[in-house]
Amino acid sequence: MKRALIMLVFLLLSLTLSAPLTAQDALAPAEITGEVVYIAFPVAITLDGNLDDWAGVPQVTVDRGTQTSPDPLQNASFTFAVAADAENFYIGMTTVDDNIITGQHEANYWNEDSLEFYLNLSDDRYAEVYGSGMFQINLNPGDIGNTDPTAIRVTGSNSAASQVQAFVFATETGYGIEAAVPLSAYFTPEHGREIGFQAHMNGATEQDRNVKLIWSLADTNDNSYNNPSLFGSGLFFEVGRTDIPMASERPEPVVVAPQRYVSLNQIGYYASAPKFAMFAGPGTNGTVWVLRNVDTDEQVAAGFTSPGRLDAASGDYVQTVDFSAVTTPGTYVLTIDTTTSEPFQIVADELYTQLPFDAARYFYLNRSGIELDAEHAGDLWARPAGHLTDDAVTCWRGTDPQGVQWDGCDYTLNGRGGWYDAGDYGKYVVNGGISLWTLLNLYERLPNAFPDQSLNIPESGSGVSDLLDEARWEMEFLMAMQVPEGQPLAGMVHHKLHDREWSGIPFMPPTEYDNNSAFANASGGRYLFPPSTAATLNVAATAAQCARIWRDLDAEFSARCLSVAQTAWQAANDNPIMLAGNVPGAGGGNYDDTDVSDEFYWAAAELFITTGEAQYRQFIRTSPYYSAFPTASGGASSMTWGSTAALGTISLAMVPNQLTTNEIVTLRGQILQTADRYLSVIEGEGYRVSLGANGYAWGSNSDVLNNAIILALAHDFTGEARYLHGVTESMDYLLGRNALGFSFISGYGVRSLQHPHHRFWANQGEFPAPPPGVVAGGPNGNPSDPDALAANLNTVGAAKRYLDVIGSWSTNEVTINWNAPLVWVAAYLQLRED
Repeated sequence: MKRALIMLVFLLLSLTLSAPLTAQDALAPAEITGEVVYIAFPVAITLDGNLDDWAGVPQVTVDRGTQTSPDPLQNASFTFAVAADAENFYIGMTTVDDNIITGQHEANYWNEDSLEFYLNLSDDRYAEVYGSGMFQINLNPGDIGNTDPTAIRVTGSNSAASQVQAFVFATETGYGIEAAVPLSAYFTPEHGREIGFQAHMNGATEQDRNVKLIWSLADTNDNSYNNPSLFGSGLFFEVGRTDIPMASERPEPVVVAPQRYVSLNQIGYYASAPKFAMFAGPGTNGTVWVLRNVDTDEQVAAGFTSPGRLDAASGDYVQTVDFSAVTTPGTYVLTIDTTTSEPFQIVADELYTQLPFDAARYFYLNRSGIELDAEHAGDLWARPAGHLTDDAVTCWRGTDPQGVQWDGCDYTLNGRGGWYDAGDYGKYVVNGGISLWTLLNLYERLPNAFPDQSLNIPESGSGVSDLLDEARWEMEFLMAMQVPEGQPLAGMVHHKLHDREWSGIPFMPPTEYDNNSAFANASGGRYLFPPSTAATLNVAATAAQCARIWRDLDAEFSARCLSVAQTAWQAANDNPIMLAGNVPGAGGGNYDDTDVSDEFYWAAAELFITTGEAQYRQFIRTSPYYSAFPTASGGASSMTWGSTAALGTISLAMVPNQLTTNEIVTLRGQILQTADRYLSVIEGEGYRVSLGANGYAWGSNSDVLNNAIILALAHDFTGEARYLHGVTESMDYLLGRNALGFSFISGYGVRSLQHPHHRFWANQGEFPAPPPGVVAGGPNGNPSDPDALAANLNTVGAAKRYLDVIGSWSTNEVTINWNAPLVWVAAYLQLRED
């Protein structure tokens, strides 16, 4: 029936971009509306911005989408046609638009008048994430009249890899494009070859986009930029053939029935620690539970769960099992009602033997500027060096989305090295700062936790702790981001370094990248972005840490760190309100911060500990943060990249310094007060976690870990077991004792992180799964990525708003500042003092 319909459609009158077309003149069948478009080949197309040579190629007109226009003269429809020769795919597109809006949103051309098309040239027709051969290509009328098709401004997912060439031209009623994408790297066109194809139009009446027209009927929510499975099909049709190829059937979505789990730590429990497990029951009643030893098949404990209690964070009626009385080491399973857990361990002290090292290797495996060889990275995670061309990066110049003009600079910096921040290949000073501080603070607390050669990194064998060797890789990068002497703003620190546009995902970090330092192209490039007070104080603080830690290990490096720290401190005081904002608006995160008083306090604290100088003592004593620890009386977590005052107080409370004993006791008391509040939250939550129902922010798992650091310090200061138990319960939550029955740490647990939002650890095709020891961001009370929204996560409790899919950047991204506290907590528990 469908084949007969195609034949009928093919016999109907078709149109071309140039003139009316009869069925006998048509070079290919007409489209199947919103599902299939036929790509006529071979057709002799000259890429010149003139559509006269498109005669005979059927055209398609689109007037549907998520936002339509009632005005026939203003973005009401667009028309396209597609063709190919042996080397290139061609597309011509036109639209009626009597009021073109362009150049109002910097590189966010999707938010104004623009035309875009999408291709999936790979063998994975229904891929759900962008990979090699998959492109979103947005072209805008700001380039009307261009004469060089290679210098066109191109944006969109993975667009830089498309090698597209295009002309943009004016028409009597609007504008159009003619574009070519080379095919030779993927295949040679043949009759019936299927690709993914999509076409969109963005329209703006006054400034922001208010029209969105979409060809593919599969894309009902404007999500093609994120999910290429929503493209329609493009079928190559050899001119002169009479047999009409069929498109493949779109896979039916897989519906997974909800499954009930026993929520417990999938790795196990310390014999001396509390042992809780949870079960989401149907109501307020309790149910029976049985604990069995796997090796002997002996029932070692049994009873009834607590009555079901409504947990506001998850929406579950949570039944709890407390089997803390079982202390005999062994392998066990727990059955609640008729659901049985996976086997788990009860051990005396060797529960997290490998986790601290796996978690710490995250940083080596995210290094920039160095080859990850198989000897150190392992065969799965070895890759070429990324971004060696960061050794000469200049300042971005242009206009940001707020209309502010940035003039750039006349110098380049050697920004090679450091750690890639998260799922992207940007490098950010403020996120690097708290990550580095956490690792250095761990060294100051447990200097023997990571001895030389414990992490199998290239520097192993140096005679220095491998943790310090890894930390130095980032410290060198942070110091390299300082504005050189003799330049305007000398001593300030650039906020970040990243691409001008977002790269596709998955995507291998390029060894060589066109930084576009001469601004020869209107789009693309990789740049330094403006200095900020926050970034400068992050470097002042961490470089001060560096100076005291390396004082007896490498005096020259220590002195350099101190000089950088003191220079940064002075520069920040000279420029106290240089705040980061939405610059440049694409290609990387903002990490914007409107209050840097906490960074000033933190930096002063670290400089005081290192130098003992009176100016820093005076500064910290007059700061409001000196007398009030963050979140002591409220808030989800004491420390984030944007809230760093706690870092200063922690250092002052635990690292020897010249404050009086009474002052240190007072600071420790603030930490104890905060730890007590976290214990109270744990007691009140159904899944016994230190986050309240409103506490599930972006990266909530890092909040759990940072809160666990506070609890660990409270245990250090008092020796009280209840604080240590708070630390172990935090790890229980991360490893499966949560509303999803899921381990958020890769490689640890039967159901654990597999598909992080990470461009290299994509777990598909040539890209490997994540290595063990990577923690996901976790449930987000306000998920914002298209995958999370399509899954209706906002309809479930905040504690369940998580997806283990690569596209869920708001719940499943991984970052350096989330893995750093995992290293800290895992090492602390492994070396804990009962």
